[in-house]
Amino acid sequence: MSGSTPREQNAPLGVATSIESVDDSVDPPTRDDVFEALSNRRRRYALHHLKRIDDDGEPVELSEISRQVAAWELGTDPRELSYDDRKNVHTSLYQFHAPKMDELGLVQYDQRGGTVELTEYGREIDVYLETVSEEQISWSVYFFLLSAGMIVLVGAAWADLFPFSTIPGIAWAEVVASLFLFSSAAFVYHSRYSMRVGNDGPPPEVGE
Repeated sequence: MSGSTPREQNAPLGVATSIESVDDSVDPPTRDDVFEALSNRRRRYALHHLKRIDDDGEPVELSEISRQVAAWELGTDPRELSYDDRKNVHTSLYQFHAPKMDELGLVQYDQRGGTVELTEYGREIDVYLETVSEEQISWSVYFFLLSAGMIVLVGAAWADLFPFSTIPGIAWAEVVASLFLFSSAAFVYHSRYSMRVGNDGPPPEVGE
């Protein structure tokens, strides 16, 4: 990709990215490029599928990608899709989404051959997508509430308010440390194995 020094923009809430330059002669996709690619659900699903099966670096048939993307969209098994379901997704990927990801430098798209292959940048990029349903809270809100709650409890103990004053200070320190330790461990596990685009299984937002 041509251009000047890559632009750096703050990541929006719920998305974190990491891009490594794998070829000094070519500008890597910028944050804006990555966010543009991820702004569409079908492109997210296609990128997720490509990254999770990219073991040998071989091109993938667009028909295979379309079938899996359609299955995720409809919440069904790929073998149970109708012709119209597959055709609708295949047409949009063929005409727009695959060329767009190629333009952004994430894939190499052979429109004539009907195949898509991740570029080195597409392989190197790490994307963490946090999806939050109406019944859930984000990790950032969770840690804020946890911190606020610990401040209130420790403050009550420091002010000798009953029954908090009956618990030794060292015990409060252990409680606070343990809560943050287990919460951080849960966050690390969740982000690495549930929120990462390209992990085994469906995309992070499927089933939310």
